[in-house]
Amino acid sequence: MISVVTIVKNDRPGLIATLDSVRAQRFTDFEHVVVDGASTDGGADVVRARAAAGELACFVSEQDAGISDAFNKGLGLARGQWLNFLNAGDALLDPGVLERVAARMPGADIVTGYSVTAGVRSPPYPVGNQERLPRRAWISHQASFIHRRVFEECGGFDPRFRVRMDYEFWLRALPRFSYVFMDEPLVDFAPSGASTRLRREFFDEEFAANRMHLRFAFIANLRVRARERFHQALRSRGLFDGYRALRLRP
Repeated sequence: MISVVTIVKNDRPGLIATLDSVRAQRFTDFEHVVVDGASTDGGADVVRARAAAGELACFVSEQDAGISDAFNKGLGLARGQWLNFLNAGDALLDPGVLERVAARMPGADIVTGYSVTAGVRSPPYPVGNQERLPRRAWISHQASFIHRRVFEECGGFDPRFRVRMDYEFWLRALPRFSYVFMDEPLVDFAPSGASTRLRREFFDEEFAANRMHLRFAFIANLRVRARERFHQALRSRGLFDGYRALRLRP
């Protein structure tokens, strides 16, 4: 069984889009778990109504300590052998996504593919297991399906990370587990997430994760700071969105 875990706080329209994309799946051996951070915009009422209609396996609506904490709550509630973290605002691209992913699961530890938004995809090209670790760790968590044994061996998400908890998790997991990369888009991701809004934390946490897990973190972090300065220069000139679209467009 696949457990799709959705975390949400005060994003009612995004939550509805996510719930609808999961409900539309042709594949039937899955459950949907929602972790709501005590939303005050009516989102919690949507969750309760969908649960009453039988669309959700379980849900919780309460204050949390951030994204990592919410992810870990979902991990604790989920019953499936495979887990996917599809945040509110993200959507499975079509009704056959879970069906196609499930066909690639036998013998795999992680199955992943592209996330896309406005024609821009992440990662920008197929990333193989032979790539250096920091590059592999840029695979999209929204488009990744992770076997439970990976969490059992590597643990959950580090609550010290507010933005790059997925990158830090991959740095722990990918030296031990390989993945199957599906060269197709699986998820339409919301471009207004924390990693987009909190750019300083984005780079600082990548820097910290590298120091925690990489043998040659100094070299990797030179690249992090160079990329941060480059992005800042583009943003100051209003050129970043165009650069990102050009670089990541398939």
